[in-house]
Amino acid sequence: MANSVIRLALAFTLVLALPCFGPARAEPPPVAIGFYLPVIRDLPRKDVEVSLRFWVEELARSMGLTYEPIQMYDDLASLRRDLVSGKLNFLVTTAIGAVKHFAPEELADGFSGYKQEANHLLLVVRRDTGISTPGDLAGKRIALTESDELSDLYLETLLLKAWGQADWKRLGPITREQRSSKLAHRLFFGQADAALLYRNGYQAALALNPQLGQRLQVLEAYSLKIRSPHIGLFSAQVRPEDREAITQAALRLNETARGRQVLQIYLADGMVRTQLRDLAPFRELLETHRKLLARNQGKAESERK
Repeated sequence: MANSVIRLALAFTLVLALPCFGPARAEPPPVAIGFYLPVIRDLPRKDVEVSLRFWVEELARSMGLTYEPIQMYDDLASLRRDLVSGKLNFLVTTAIGAVKHFAPEELADGFSGYKQEANHLLLVVRRDTGISTPGDLAGKRIALTESDELSDLYLETLLLKAWGQADWKRLGPITREQRSSKLAHRLFFGQADAALLYRNGYQAALALNPQLGQRLQVLEAYSLKIRSPHIGLFSAQVRPEDREAITQAALRLNETARGRQVLQIYLADGMVRTQLRDLAPFRELLETHRKLLARNQGKAESERK
């Protein structure tokens, strides 16, 4: 009788204790990364694929995680489709692309390799051109980064603010380069009058040729203040505890020799946390551009009446 009472008491105690322990924690899902190729302009596609696969293997090994082969994308519509379907759970993309193609509730904070200094989009001019505001760009030769959606959008926004219309024809000839550092050299050698280029590229060019600083001027008041033109974010479908575990593993790449080697390939000083709020300047730019276009169209319609 006593043994029965003891067994009953033990069973009752276990039943009460079960909710405290909860279900066994599931393992984090395999790391499945989608990479938007326009993020990397300075490296051949094959080199990007090889180094990224190495990076993912290092990340997974350091945390004991499993991973899927990294997927490369030339268009964001396909990347979004695979993220929403669950085929991917992390993406590396341009920040403007994340804003234009993804709803905020589809994404969550993540991580990325960045330089220590914020990589602003700078409006740089030759000092002898007399350009001091975007309104002075009429007839001037402009240099831009090849296939850079952000540069085109920002320049058009500057023109809308200055002239009330996005009249690209009022500009002089437009040339494009794959790398920001080459844009700085175009300015220096008198092949362009103004350029939009990223701070990292400008500083790299300045390090090679300090005389650039004497001939060129950064119009800080008309430069776009951003943390970086690219970003790494999780799918919101990934559990918060799994996002944190994978992020912690990524941050540990800063402490390993092989991890630092991979970061150097992408000209990054270290792996850092990224947040959805980092996209705020890009959302504001899109909204400003939309409002200016609508105002311009409304004015044109009223003038025709």
